[in-house]
Amino acid sequence: MSANHVECFFLVLFLSFANRDTQGLCIEGEKKALLSFKQDLIDPSNKLSSWVAEKDCCEWDGIVCDSITGHVMELHLGSTTQDPLSSLSGKINPSLLGLKHLSYLNLSNSCFVGIQVPSFLGSLVSLRYLELTEAGFSGLIPPQLGNLSNLAHLGIGDNIGLYAKNLSWISGLHSLEYLDMSHVNLSEASDWLSAMNKLTSLSELHLSYCGLKRIYPLSYVNFTSLSVLDISSNNFHSFLPIWVSNLSSLVSLDLSQSYFEGPFPNFSWSTTSLRSLDVSDNNLNSTIPSSLYGLPNLENLNLRMNNFRGVISSAIENLTFIVTLDLAYNALEGKLPAGMRNLCNMEQISLAGNKLVSEAFDSLSGLHF
Repeated sequence: MSANHVECFFLVLFLSFANRDTQGLCIEGEKKALLSFKQDLIDPSNKLSSWVAEKDCCEWDGIVCDSITGHVMELHLGSTTQDPLSSLSGKINPSLLGLKHLSYLNLSNSCFVGIQVPSFLGSLVSLRYLELTEAGFSGLIPPQLGNLSNLAHLGIGDNIGLYAKNLSWISGLHSLEYLDMSHVNLSEASDWLSAMNKLTSLSELHLSYCGLKRIYPLSYVNFTSLSVLDISSNNFHSFLPIWVSNLSSLVSLDLSQSYFEGPFPNFSWSTTSLRSLDVSDNNLNSTIPSSLYGLPNLENLNLRMNNFRGVISSAIENLTFIVTLDLAYNALEGKLPAGMRNLCNMEQISLAGNKLVSEAFDSLSGLHF
């Protein structure tokens, strides 16, 4: 290439960037898609007041563009609280499909009352983050969301009236790390556990208040990346599942208020990272299993409102990191182990509603009961 050709090449390159600077980063087709999206929204707090055709859409509130290509990458339109007087409502225009590079969409705490989650969201295949929590949606969750194979975060909980008849579609979310479906009606989704077990990258799973009725044994646990599991406030009416003790990365486990019954098994826990365990308000009726005292990093233990019986083992002094301990409203009896006074990190303990002798409390002065 001659020197003149090189100079011409760099001149054209310079002029193209100079032209981009004068017009702004925004790509015209994506600006039009966003303006069409805005037209179908009701915006009582003027959150989208900066969305005007005369401005670079990459400078609009809630928009994040790629600093080089100008493509719209993120839409931050969620609110901190759901308030009909200030939250977005209306309809979700399929013009969003014009945002081919969109990787992040947050519409949480909106008021899309009476409408379904749009099935076309399943065509936004670049999405890695989709947050629709407490946005007012109802109806059937579209199985097309299972096409979002790049999705790492899906928040769809706290939408009263939202339901799924099965969760077979969720196995397509190979990259999913976070899933919140709390308060979604899954009472007919008998495949919920087998579907979740296919998500090998899943780190957090929130399924509280889902109307779940069955919790089956698992011959093999695939979702061993789980660090947070919350299946509280369901209707299992079964024994505690053994497979929870095989979750080797588990940090927080909430099984409260789910009608678990029978003895608490003396699990061989695969995790040493568990910091929070809540099995309160069930019908567990055994002694406190010794394996619980072998969880070295446990900080919060809630066994409240069951039917645990017998004495509290002296092995409880092994819980050296315990901060809150709730054993209230069981059938525990006898004296507290003397070693409990050495649990120097403990800030709060609840023992009411048991058959413990009164002098048992003398050594725990200074704690909040």
